[in-house]
Amino acid sequence: MTEPNDLSAFLRALDLTRESEVPVDADDIAVVETAWTIPDTVVSSHGWVIALKGGRRLYLEYTLDDITSAAEELALIDLRPDQVYPTLDDDTGVFWYRPDDLNRQLGLMPPTLN
Repeated sequence: MTEPNDLSAFLRALDLTRESEVPVDADDIAVVETAWTIPDTVVSSHGWVIALKGGRRLYLEYTLDDITSAAEELALIDLRPDQVYPTLDDDTGVFWYRPDDLNRQLGLMPPTLN
């Protein structure tokens, strides 16, 4: 299996939320606020902070592990309104960025920077 790009990893993470207690549909998303990616040939990890149209904010973390027969993991965390980023167990190699390309691909318009 090959490393997923940001869009395919994000869509796969959304798909996996359907099996969780908090399913998220792409139509419910107002904007992807921030993201990080750690690409690797064996284990790739992605994280996104998303704002939903109703005002709720969530953190999605998706990991694809090719060592164990393409095992996938998804973490889904509610964020407080004042919480910019989630507290991560291990933030080694995590560099947050503004995912403008992902928002564009999803047809979402992020707020402009002044």
